[in-house]
Amino acid sequence: MDPAGAINKVVTIAVFGLVFSIWCICVLFWLGRYLVRLKVVQRRLGVAAKESDESRTLRLWREMYKDSESPELPRKPTWKQRLDTLGQDAGWHASVQTVFLEVIGTSGLAFVATYALSRGILLALGISTSIVVALWGYTQRRISKRAALFDRQFLDALNMAARALRAGHPLVGAFQLIADEVDEPSGPMFSQICQEQSMGLDLKDSLRRAAKTTSSVEFKLFTTAVAIQLSTGGNLADLMDTVSLVIRARVRLNQRLRVVTAQIRLSKKILIGLPILLFFLLNIVGPDYIEPLYTTSTGKWMLAIAISSVLVGSWVMKRLSVLRF
Repeated sequence: MDPAGAINKVVTIAVFGLVFSIWCICVLFWLGRYLVRLKVVQRRLGVAAKESDESRTLRLWREMYKDSESPELPRKPTWKQRLDTLGQDAGWHASVQTVFLEVIGTSGLAFVATYALSRGILLALGISTSIVVALWGYTQRRISKRAALFDRQFLDALNMAARALRAGHPLVGAFQLIADEVDEPSGPMFSQICQEQSMGLDLKDSLRRAAKTTSSVEFKLFTTAVAIQLSTGGNLADLMDTVSLVIRARVRLNQRLRVVTAQIRLSKKILIGLPILLFFLLNIVGPDYIEPLYTTSTGKWMLAIAISSVLVGSWVMKRLSVLRF
């Protein structure tokens, strides 16, 4: 065995072990902080304390209420429902199956064309994977833009509904006014609620169905408040104003959190995009320099480790930039 090759393998294994150990330490540190924060939240909410008779009664009532829900609505969404919700949040006018087949077809054509030109299966696989990742990033960007637009429209819609209710319109009439005056994406959602209501479906069931087809936490909060108000009674106009104030505070907090995590998100884009861009530039400028990554076993292992490190780093930095509240 070549001594130089053996030394290279030992160095590669040592570097991989060092990087993997650092990654494990970071994951364990993050997990420990998460468990500590979880215990603090449970202690503040009184969940960790011994269950009293009153809390036990409330828990039993909540479980009974969940069991009395409509049986045709699954509690946990299926993969098809999740994909439909993703397509609706992204604003796809085509079906999810059509978009999925288009993505697979584009990635397959890119793989075949790259392999035919370069005769490198790893490069072709990287190109096809990059197309899928780019389309997924574009979809996430569309979802973020539409979510911000939905929040702004939803606040205006709640104020419009409050004024309509004070003017004497019924709740369904206020929803129909929102459907007529507000554009996509908020308007069609209220239009669907009004159509289901005109076909004889109960208003609470229509709201529950609409809440299950969207990932907006603000809209779920609104549907829960309206359903409780319809069951207990009260002033719906004041409810619209209160929910509008709560949602406005949540949107303001979300914008402040985005400003705080902007540096992490920018660092993620730079640290993930820089090695990928450098890799493709080296393939174009110096193919002889990068050829050992494709022809030698050590190079293939190093390329696999690099890809795994980029994916793991992207996942870790994404988790660091997400704050749930």
